[in-house]
Amino acid sequence: MITIVIVLFFQIVIAEPIKFVLISIDYACWPGKMPNFKPCKPDDDENYNRLDFLKQRLKSLRVQMLITERYRDVTLNEKYKSITQDLFVYGRCLIVLSCLVLVTRDELLYHNTEALQILFMENHTDYIGLGTIVHLNQLLDFVESSLVSAFDFGSDEGGANYWIHSEGTKMLGVVRLRQLRLINEKFGWGKPEFSNVKYMPDWELPYRRLHYTDKYWRIYDPWLPISDSFDFTDAILMNFEHVGQFQNYPELKGYVTMLARSKQNSMKILDFLSEYHWLTFNTSAVFLDFTLYNVDANIFSVCTLRVEQTPFGSAIPDIDCDSVKLIEELEQLPYMDIIVLIIYIVVVLQFTQSFICTVWYEPSKMKSIWYKMDLIIIVLNILVMILIAVRATLVQGMLKRLEGANKLEYLNFRAPSRLHSLTTILIGFLICLMTLRVWKILQFSKVFQLFTQTFALAWKALAITMIMILIILMAFGIAFATINGNNSAHFIRLLTSIITALCFSFGFSSEIKPQEVFHGGEFFGMFMYASLGFVVSVLLINFFIITISEFFSTARAERDAKTKRRISFFEFLRVEYNDFISFFLKLSCFRKGYKRNNRTVAENIERIVEHRIAQDIERKAELRKKRSILSASTQKPPPPKDEETLQAEYRERIEHILAISSIMKTQIEILKHLLFSNKSMKKQKSSKNDDDNPYLDDDLNMDEDEESDDQTTEQKDNTKKDENEV
Repeated sequence: MITIVIVLFFQIVIAEPIKFVLISIDYACWPGKMPNFKPCKPDDDENYNRLDFLKQRLKSLRVQMLITERYRDVTLNEKYKSITQDLFVYGRCLIVLSCLVLVTRDELLYHNTEALQILFMENHTDYIGLGTIVHLNQLLDFVESSLVSAFDFGSDEGGANYWIHSEGTKMLGVVRLRQLRLINEKFGWGKPEFSNVKYMPDWELPYRRLHYTDKYWRIYDPWLPISDSFDFTDAILMNFEHVGQFQNYPELKGYVTMLARSKQNSMKILDFLSEYHWLTFNTSAVFLDFTLYNVDANIFSVCTLRVEQTPFGSAIPDIDCDSVKLIEELEQLPYMDIIVLIIYIVVVLQFTQSFICTVWYEPSKMKSIWYKMDLIIIVLNILVMILIAVRATLVQGMLKRLEGANKLEYLNFRAPSRLHSLTTILIGFLICLMTLRVWKILQFSKVFQLFTQTFALAWKALAITMIMILIILMAFGIAFATINGNNSAHFIRLLTSIITALCFSFGFSSEIKPQEVFHGGEFFGMFMYASLGFVVSVLLINFFIITISEFFSTARAERDAKTKRRISFFEFLRVEYNDFISFFLKLSCFRKGYKRNNRTVAENIERIVEHRIAQDIERKAELRKKRSILSASTQKPPPPKDEETLQAEYRERIEHILAISSIMKTQIEILKHLLFSNKSMKKQKSSKNDDDNPYLDDDLNMDEDEESDDQTTEQKDNTKKDENEV
């Protein structure tokens, strides 16, 4: 399948434009004689007669009856036709992309992440949870309990090592311990500086390099900076900062040590670190990185456990688990996923071909923002495919390293995990851009036109109102952070305080307790909360809605003036695809049969006419009632139609009557032709039988009579068929 996709992509995107360029250069430089094309001659149809012409004319008159004066706006029809094509192209891409996201979504990833957070954060019988750590000295006990002993369960009984909480989950490589150390014990608004100096054991200086460092167990690694070991891939993909609860921590700094695969060797490493005081008062944060793989669910769990040490000596634990599927073989995918994937690739190639052809013949369209958006969509699709290929290459390389990994090798599966997250984000942007592109196409609807025109008219007023709301929210956020920031985690930072104030003003208080705003006093907290709710959620939001409402009325008046006596998009589709719609309407499931209900045709017509007259009387009574209500109230009645509209409706009625008259004349002519042609044929056959030779054999006469009878019955069947069509 990959080979087929590559060949199709090369042929459609690269080979076809090159071929047309070469052909155009050939014809431009060496123009030759064009081949003599013979004009197409219509086939001589001997059976084509007056009756066939009348039938064809009847069909054209029926279609012509639909095309009234409003349907003859060529500019509008061309616009609607282009909208139909764009809606088919972009709507199809959006639907297929959404289906691809839905079929590739796995609910097991959420449950796996939630289970890992519970297993590592809480206590379980003999195993310590990370949430119980209140001091940094307890971290090595947690590592021994939950990351060494828990993954070595069963080895004492002679069985294979497995995780006590899940036998199907294995650890890939070893656990990596990384700590960040501050150069100076200084905390404040400035960004902290982390140490990057080489140390001897027990953090002693000066540093010395011994000749047996690389040959035996790396006892000097815990005191060497990580900057000497990361490669180019890590510098690109892992160059980010962890957002902690106390401060932010860079990923490519600190001092690293690794545990072993066996429990005995891991305990020796932990004892060595404890003996030489690897964790001290100068440690700012410790990260525990490892990767788990669930064989049954084919899920990689990239885990990062973080413990932050505050200047007050306490520890703040946190868990970050990312569950991803990094191994997806095509043979193991369900048939539905394969079908949707193939359809998506074909749709993307068609979309790319359509864009290239349009820009090739009309380069001026690239000045439009919408075609630039199309180019961004194509680039994002190509980038997603490249990232998937790079991620698969990284995973395959790591799996090969895993086959021959030693006891002290850490496999960094966080790089392909970050590529997977980036791919997911790009797919989200793709859906967003496709939705915006479909929004532009949906401008044929009056509702979408009204929204667009309203935003175009009111953008200055809306921007000013939004700025007012943001200023007031910032003022309340700063006030809440100043008063309650030392006692509540929701107001500890300025941005968090602003978001909390916004949520609190709109009633989203499921995670926030009212007591959190009472640290400056209950009465003062109630006053601040009431002021916030009244000013933001009542005053400014109502002002925002009133502004929008005024511009809505203005935009509606402008839209009605522009779209006066204009057909809608669905009316255009009804006429443009009349044959397609008529085909479905002729099906038996949509066709309404005539039911007599034990009455004659005249009685049924009389009942229908009486029912219609009664409906008209009721409708007129309702209109009189509504007019009386409108006249009694302050509302104004709807304005009467102007002279131009009345004249247009009058012309449409005349066209409709003339079209019906032409159709009826054509039908009558067809009936006359059928009746008179049948009589003339009968006379010709009777005269022919009278003039026959009486001296022929009786058997021959009998054969001729049978043949004439067969022809007569066949002619009768054709006549009945024509009458039924009429």
